[in-house]
Amino acid sequence: MTVSELHRPIDTGEPARPPLLPAQPRRMGPVTRALVLRTIAVIAFAQAVGVVFVAIGGRWRAAGLSLAFPGGGFLYSAAPVAFVLTWAALTVALVLWWGMSVHWGIPLLWVLSAVGAALWADGPRLGYDSGTTWGWAIPVVYLLALAGAGTLVYTFESRFRAKRAKVDELNAYLATATLPEPARPLREPDDMDAELLRWAYELSLQPVDAFRGFEWGEQFHGGTVVRYQLNYLGWALAPYAVNYVPNAPGQIELALRNLVHKQTDLRVWRYWRTLNLIGNLDANPDPLVRDNIMFSGFTGDQINLYEAATGSTIFDEPGSLTFVWEDGRTFAYDHHSWMEAVRRNFDESRLGFFPCEPGWAFAACNTIGAQALLGHDRLHGTELWSELEPRWRRTLELEYLMPDGNYANIRSTHTGLSWDTGETPGGEYFTTGSHGFADVAPDLALRGRMLQLRGTPEKMAGLAAMVRDGELSLELPEEWERNRARKTAVSSWTKLIAGARMVGQGELAEAAQRACDRQCATGDTWPERPLRVGVANLALHLLVRWSTPMDNATLNLRGYVPPVGPVLRDAPWPQVMVTVARSLDGDSLELTLRPGPEPSTAAVSLRFDSLRPGVAYEVHDRDTGADVASLVADAEGAASLDLVVAARRALRLAPVAAVPGDGGGAR
Repeated sequence: MTVSELHRPIDTGEPARPPLLPAQPRRMGPVTRALVLRTIAVIAFAQAVGVVFVAIGGRWRAAGLSLAFPGGGFLYSAAPVAFVLTWAALTVALVLWWGMSVHWGIPLLWVLSAVGAALWADGPRLGYDSGTTWGWAIPVVYLLALAGAGTLVYTFESRFRAKRAKVDELNAYLATATLPEPARPLREPDDMDAELLRWAYELSLQPVDAFRGFEWGEQFHGGTVVRYQLNYLGWALAPYAVNYVPNAPGQIELALRNLVHKQTDLRVWRYWRTLNLIGNLDANPDPLVRDNIMFSGFTGDQINLYEAATGSTIFDEPGSLTFVWEDGRTFAYDHHSWMEAVRRNFDESRLGFFPCEPGWAFAACNTIGAQALLGHDRLHGTELWSELEPRWRRTLELEYLMPDGNYANIRSTHTGLSWDTGETPGGEYFTTGSHGFADVAPDLALRGRMLQLRGTPEKMAGLAAMVRDGELSLELPEEWERNRARKTAVSSWTKLIAGARMVGQGELAEAAQRACDRQCATGDTWPERPLRVGVANLALHLLVRWSTPMDNATLNLRGYVPPVGPVLRDAPWPQVMVTVARSLDGDSLELTLRPGPEPSTAAVSLRFDSLRPGVAYEVHDRDTGADVASLVADAEGAASLDLVVAARRALRLAPVAAVPGDGGGAR
């Protein structure tokens, strides 16, 4: 595949077609091949040294057999227990390699097994005379080494060939198939939406150094990682801001801002010093300067969406995002320097993608990092993403693309190896990142969507036939969450709702959402959760639930657009909660208010601006049509209204006619 094949198709006015898969796919990309060959060379050198040691004989033979196959020298020295313990230790090292970036663990144990076998050569034996050797172990060790290498090669090659065999069929499908347009309804939040929003606000609007209601556990990676909970909540509230309350930014802007500030709490980012020290042998605790795209890219994207949804530039101020280490050292960043750090890490990576944990580069994390750069460019007119984009696409398509259109989940930047870690089905995906390539690579998003949704329209049509009077009589089985803390059906419902929307089944999606609420509702409020699910998966559910009609990919491409029409500038929290505030015609304001967590029996004061100066406005009840109040905008286009909010109130503020003078405030 050449670089020109990675370019987007020219817009000819015809329906968009995705790029086809390479007819002759590579087994590996150029950088991956170089890394794998380097790994093979190191192992081959160890094998060659081992052969020399075996030929020399004596204790050197035991060392050489352990170089040929870890622990093999112990088997030769009649110490089978030591052989088994070596492999038990190697299993632990493999887990730590993945879980804690202990890249040196397996090589160290391999070498230690050779040294240990040499030292043991003349030592005592359990049940045998000192110095006993098992000559039969020599061919067995080499057979084990050949079997291990052969299994790896066979597994890779058979999987590659099976995927390559599908290319012609998949390309024929991509060249001719069409998918329904996604369903993107303009929704009115229901009672459960209000409960979920109240929960998200209470979680976000508590003091910045308070984390009541979050789930705490190990912070390296997994379902208890707080930084991801903060990311997902920020990603979920951003579409709520633009879809439901663009004309009442006050409450949601502060919630989104607090979620970003919480990322600078030492308890959230302290983990990086440990990973950096173990994986990079670097004691620098700065969480942005090297690797760690799972923090810098994710939170960078969160900052972009905050600014694109609210228009606030608070994080553009120098030092607005400052990390303070245990010894008082500070690492001061802002939105700009944060994104420059992400770009610098991309530039310094040989592979083109840079690591989450040291030595492990994930396609998903690097896609979210790309989203972050693109969003910054849109908001600030920079070229951080536009200059990187060709190289990023080369890495994605040459180093991570599988023959069948999937992308590898991870790749080791030390060895070039990749395998299924259990995080995604099969360790691969057709699209990735929280936006599914829709903003950073729309052509690849289309191809991935088409491959991902093969057969889905038919399945969803079958489910849609089960909907009666807007209701879906169905319950989904509960499955363990990633942290194994609980079982939940919410994640399965989230996938069903997203899938139904993706193939245009809007009625099914809404029915599935109501069915999820019925099955999974707890009746609890913060610090507990309104749905029976953990914080991270609940936030992901909210992301899907609230991403219509505009999703975050569209928001990232659009950037900030000020609201048109009247704006509810101030509504007192926690007495009242604004669940809808949007202008559909540029003149009037649809407004839905609900009691907050600390409701007031007295009237609360609402302050409006962006009204037409000197014009009278009437407030009607949208449910009954009854008149509620009237007010007149002053010369600055502002007015106030005192209102009792003891229950849900759906209102419409609309202009009537101009009156002389500024008219004063509310009536």
